[in-house]
Amino acid sequence: MKNPFSLVLFMATLLTCPATYAQELHTHSNAASINNESNSTTGWGGSATITAVNNEFYSGSYSLKLEAPSDSWNYRGYGYSTTPNEQYLVKVYAKSVSSNNPRIYLTGAVQNQTISITSTNWTEYSGIVEASGSSMNVNVYTGTPAITGDVVYIDHVSITPLNGGDTQAPSSPTLSSSSPTENTVDLSWSGATDNVGVTGYKVFKDNALEATLGNVTNYQVTGLSASTTYQFKLRALDAAGNESVDSNSISITTDAGSGNGNNGGGGSVWSENNAVASYAGEVAIGRSTVPSGYQMAVEGKIRTREVRVDQENWPDYVFKDGYDLLSIEEIQKHINEKGHLPNIPSATEINQNGIELGEMDRLLVRKIEELTLHIIQQDRQIKKLFQYIENNQIDKNQK
Repeated sequence: MKNPFSLVLFMATLLTCPATYAQELHTHSNAASINNESNSTTGWGGSATITAVNNEFYSGSYSLKLEAPSDSWNYRGYGYSTTPNEQYLVKVYAKSVSSNNPRIYLTGAVQNQTISITSTNWTEYSGIVEASGSSMNVNVYTGTPAITGDVVYIDHVSITPLNGGDTQAPSSPTLSSSSPTENTVDLSWSGATDNVGVTGYKVFKDNALEATLGNVTNYQVTGLSASTTYQFKLRALDAAGNESVDSNSISITTDAGSGNGNNGGGGSVWSENNAVASYAGEVAIGRSTVPSGYQMAVEGKIRTREVRVDQENWPDYVFKDGYDLLSIEEIQKHINEKGHLPNIPSATEINQNGIELGEMDRLLVRKIEELTLHIIQQDRQIKKLFQYIENNQIDKNQK
């Protein structure tokens, strides 16, 4: 087992098509098979007690029950033939009845992966690994280490080659809109698919990046000008950084502003309500123009005691079950290939478009929360390893 401190949670829901099964490498007929399920444990070797059961399963009629026969690193593994430097998608549905960090280890890869089994409900756990040689293994541990009686159920195991890696971009989504007001519009979309899984979207306003989102299907654009026409489009993203082609472009015209005053040029831009005067036009300070889509432009510094940015979709969803937390290895790969953190605008994008304080704060908080999860995971693993070392040392001293 290499690199025990590397933790990977790659739990995105993956789309499966009939063509995938033609390449299926989990070929034995057993209780965890997809196509040729049987009341059997054939193909799975290792030290954990293994049985085929019909009282607990994700699909079909059976699943494999793995149980720790002793306090140790008990596991069952499945081996499959590979082509060096080719990537493989491994999917395992699992359900934990263990409180001792059961794991799935994908070994024999250029970078081995560790996937924590975190749920007591049937959940899909998956990873993409690149073969370093002619064979790889899927090893499922009942605990790290396990306590006698720890149980993990596994079912619906799939191993498929990606034929050179995930270079396929998602399909283009279909964009629509509703409820425009003077300064907002609601966007929604559907239809984007990917050979591995869609992980997010980019929203563009007048060909400039408006927002980078997670795997959601709606977004409210704010800060628009009244009686102004905007063009919106969308791109879907996947975990490998591939982007779809542009979606359909939609044209939105915001509602007209309500004003009772005069702006000096004949247009009504002022209104008053409860002794509060409102100006419905654009404001330029230190310059003569306001860029499209903005209400105010200031050429120079602004000093104030406080700035409040209203935000929706604050990233506490990072702490919810099923969040697709990228592994350290995946983050490093993205940095090496793209030169910036995943889901964070590049220097080129910022140089062209600047930054929006609310959106950037949301992205930074998301990264802080992801980092916190990595620290918690590593801390748990370190404590388990130290406890294991200490217990072994006590056993040796007693002999």
